[in-house]
Amino acid sequence: MREEEKQNMPKLDVQTTDEIPEAEEGKSYKIVEVEEFASQVRGFRGLRVALEDSEGNTAVEALWIRSPVGPKSKLGAFVTVLGKNTSEWEGKQIRIISWKEGNRSIQLEAPSTNEPAKKKGK
Repeated sequence: MREEEKQNMPKLDVQTTDEIPEAEEGKSYKIVEVEEFASQVRGFRGLRVALEDSEGNTAVEALWIRSPVGPKSKLGAFVTVLGKNTSEWEGKQIRIISWKEGNRSIQLEAPSTNEPAKKKGK
């Protein structure tokens, strides 16, 4: 590829996974979005769950859909507490109790009366 062609290549408007924090143990989050997706290569199905803490920071978790699912898996932790109807998950307030591989656990919390603070520049 010639140098002038390289300069005309588009800049990708994407975030890498290390730029989007994962959920943290001990923190409370509001589920702000649940979106089903399929992987490009093998067509695995999953749920992308966007979480927001009380300070307005976002975390995203991918929950891979497969059956059967254990209660200590990522998906199992959510299904055990929130049920199988993912359309009812949005707006729920959860606390991450344990988020170690093979030992995932969340709990449902009462809805927060405080709106998260908006981050500067948003």
